[in-house]
This record gives sequence, structure tokens and C-alpha cells, in this order.
Amino acid sequence: MTTSERRIAHYNLLEPVGSGGLGEVFRARDTKIGRTVALKLLPPEITRDPRQIEALFADARRASTLSHPAIATLFDLGVAGDIHYLAYEFVSGVPLGNEMAGRPMNPRRALEIALQLADALSNAHAAGLVHGDVRPETIALTGKGNAKLLETGMRRWTRGGRLRRAAAEDPGRLPPHAVAVVSYMSPEQALGSEVDGRSDVFSLASVTYEMLTGRNPFTSNTVQDSVMRVISHHPPAPSSVNAEVMRGMDAILARAMSKDILKRHESIAAFAAELRGVMSALEQRRAPVLSSYVMPVDDRADKMPLAVVLAGTAGVIVVAAVVWWALS
Repeated sequence: MTTSERRIAHYNLLEPVGSGGLGEVFRARDTKIGRTVALKLLPPEITRDPRQIEALFADARRASTLSHPAIATLFDLGVAGDIHYLAYEFVSGVPLGNEMAGRPMNPRRALEIALQLADALSNAHAAGLVHGDVRPETIALTGKGNAKLLETGMRRWTRGGRLRRAAAEDPGRLPPHAVAVVSYMSPEQALGSEVDGRSDVFSLASVTYEMLTGRNPFTSNTVQDSVMRVISHHPPAPSSVNAEVMRGMDAILARAMSKDILKRHESIAAFAAELRGVMSALEQRRAPVLSSYVMPVDDRADKMPLAVVLAGTAGVIVVAAVVWWALS
């Protein structure tokens, strides 16, 4: 049976799209609703243990209550024969890391993404769920440029969540590619301590720093060194790395990435509020540029046909729109 002919419950499998801690992932068609989903077929090492699958489904039920435009929705969970599955919103886009590509992003664009993610995490925290694995690979950007957090509330089962726990126990046993995960850990995760929403504050701040500077603040050559940098390294101010970054971001990110959890923002909402302050300052900076395109007063205008005056005004609006997009 080919993939295109394979059916699990009321889902037609269309094509494989990857794999992870939650098993193989397929693009599939929900024949009841008529929508495309990301269908995750849970691996045998989880499903063969009744206690594990019960715990995973309990986490999935909690995660399925989340509803936010920047969170990939978990639509369904179930069993078909001996196959256990999760059906997620299918996000057509690319990982955030692809857009960064090792280069600083436009500061305004970086803040837009950070605010979308902060609002999504605030929604999850309000439901009692910590993401616990925020990093560029768990953030997708849609075709319209909007951010989507993946696998929210499922850190006990994801590959990234497992690697973070293993790094706290013995980072020397992890493969080199785990650097891409552990570099976004919070210090309390690296030390094997309990985590709460402030751990997501640290990880999102690390991602925001990277969007603004093109550099992850804690990445090193080895997993062990990266973990130690998370615990003890204080990265340079982002404005000293990228002169386009407003200096107001320096103190905000330094606080959000504090090693002492008690000195961090008390919530992701508090972090977002400070980011919005910087965004407002950026908007005010841009305002004089746009106002320079207002049409000059000309007393000849009252002698022009109305259609000509309106055409000129429309042209100004188009130019202003172009300037807005060029600066965004």
C-alpha cells in the first residue's frame, strides 16, 4: 500500500514530512472536516507502555485546549488499531532559523515575531502549560510571515525536551548536534531544577537576542561548553553587536536572560510589555519619515479638477505604503 492510499482512522496519509520524539509525521487529510493536518504516529517505545501512553494522552488533552493564532493547534488524538496518533494543525512554512540564516533580522521584524511568541506563551502559561523547548526549530514562520509555536505543552515527549533533560544529567553523552537544542536551555533546566514560565522567558529572550544579532548568545563548540555558557556566561549587549538595535533592548534582554530566576521578568506578559515599549519607540522613530511625504499645500489645487486632486492624493498614499514596507 502506498502512502497516498494509506488511511488511519478518518485520515488519508498524503506524504511523510519528518520525524521526531512524537514519531513519524505525515501530511494528511482529515476526511471528516476536509482539512490538512500534520498527523504524528506515536512510536512503539511509548505506545507499548500503557502508563506512558496514558500520560502522553493526558498531556495532549491539556495541550488541545490551547487556542491562539501563534500556537499550532492540536486538533485530535486517538487510536486506530495498534496505532496511536496526534493530529496537529498543518503549518506550511519554514523554521525561524531558516529566515535568520546566521544574520541579524530587521529589528522591527524581530520584535514583531518575539511579541507574537510572547503572547502565545502567555496563553499557554495561563492554562498552566510551560513550553520548555522554545528555539528556532520549534518556531515556524507561515507563508504570511506569522509565527507558530510547535508542540506546545508536550516537552516531556519531544526530542528537544528529552535532550534538555539529558543535558542536565550528563551533557558529555549527547551527540554534537544537541548543541542546537541545549543552547536555548534556561539555567534551571541546565541544572536539572524545576521550571516554570520564567524558563520560557529565558529561552524566548535567547531567541530574540539571536534574531537581533545573528548570534545565539550561548552556543559553543561542544554540548558541555554550551551548557556551561547557559549557566555562567553573560553575553554582550545586543546593541554592541548590532548598532541597529535600540539600546533599550540591552537592559530588557539582560534581565530576561538573568541566571537568577528571581531577577528575571516575573512573567512572559511582563517581558512582552517591555518589548511593546521598544516597538512603540521604533514606530515614533519612523513617523517623521512618513510625514515627509505629505503633499505640500498649493493654492492652485482649488483650481484643479477634483479627479486630478484625488489622483495626486492616492499617489501619496501609495508612496507612504511603499515607505512603510521598506522600513518594516
